[in-house]
Amino acid sequence: MATNPIDMPTTVERKMPPVLELIRGNIVKYGNPLALKGSEVSSWAKELNLPKTGELLFYTGGEYQLLPFIDSLVKTMTVMDPNSASFSMLMGVRNIVEKTGIAPEKIYASVLASDKERFNQVSLKAARILQSLGYELCYSGEDELYSGALLYELGYWDDFATYAQKVTKVLKGTQAKTIVCLSPHAAEVIKLMYPKFGVHHEFEVKTFVELVWEQRHKLPKIDTNQSVVIHDSCRLARDLGVTEEIREILNAMGIEFKEPMRNRTWTTCCGGPNKFMFPELSHTIAERRVVELQDTGADLILTSCPYCLSSLKGAIDKKGQEGIADLIEFLYKGIVG
Repeated sequence: MATNPIDMPTTVERKMPPVLELIRGNIVKYGNPLALKGSEVSSWAKELNLPKTGELLFYTGGEYQLLPFIDSLVKTMTVMDPNSASFSMLMGVRNIVEKTGIAPEKIYASVLASDKERFNQVSLKAARILQSLGYELCYSGEDELYSGALLYELGYWDDFATYAQKVTKVLKGTQAKTIVCLSPHAAEVIKLMYPKFGVHHEFEVKTFVELVWEQRHKLPKIDTNQSVVIHDSCRLARDLGVTEEIREILNAMGIEFKEPMRNRTWTTCCGGPNKFMFPELSHTIAERRVVELQDTGADLILTSCPYCLSSLKGAIDKKGQEGIADLIEFLYKGIVG
C-alpha cells in the first residue's frame, strides 16, 4: 500500500555533532572553545609586560594559541564512535570541569596537539613586530576573551548576541580606541557582526596586516632565495577587503611573490570552515588549494589567518611542512634577522 505523501514528515531533525555542542558550551561558559584558563591562553605575553590599558589594544582572541587544540579535538571526536564506551566516558565526566577546572576534551586534545609551541609563538612575534614599528600596545592578559566567531559561524546566533556583550565589556575596560586583531575571523565579527546583533561600540577595528601596512616604510629589506605565493584568506579578502596591503608589504621588503590562479576576492577556500562537520571534505578542499598554490612553483605559501595556516599545513605532505608560513612568521624572520 502506497504511503500518502501528506502523512509523511515535512521536516528532518538533525542532531548537531557533539564537538559543536562542546565548543559552544565552552565558549559561553569559559570564554574560549576549550575551557582553557585565561592564564594559559595569555602565557605567551609574560615577557612583554604589556599594560592592561591604553589606546591600542592588541587582541589575539586566543585563536592562534587555541587552534592546534581545536584541530586535535575535531580529529578525536570525528574518529570516535558516538556509541562507544570511550565516547560515553568523555561525555559522562563533564563534571570534571566543575571539580578541577579541566575539561575532558581538553585532556584528549592536549595529548594529540601538535605545533602547540609554533602557534603559541605567533602572538608573541606579532606583538614584537608591531612594537618594532613604533606601536604602543596594551593587552587584556588573563581577562581576554575569545571573540565568539565560531558561535556566529556555526549558527548559534542567540548565544553569539549574548556573548558579544560580555566580550565588549572586557574590551571597553581597556580604554582602547583601536583594536588590532590578529585573526581576520575576530576582526570580522567585532567590526561587522557585533553591530548587526545589536552590540554597538566605538572601537576602530583593524587587522594586523593593516597596521603593518601603515608603517611599511619602516620594514627592513629581506634577502631571501625563497619564492613565495600568497594565499588570501576568505575573511580577510572577501569580508574585510584586505588584499593589496599584503602585496604592498612584501614589495616594501623587496620580496618577489607569485599569484595563484584564484587570488584576492576570488581566492579558493582553505577548507577550514568545514572541518567541524565535514572533516574529510575539509581536507580534500585544502589539498586542492595546496595544489593550486604549489603549481605556481613557489617555495613558500604565505597566509594571514590561523585557520588557513592550520588547514593548509595539514594538507601538505609531511616532508614539505616548512613550505607554509603565516605572514607574521615571515615578517618576524626579516625583522629579527
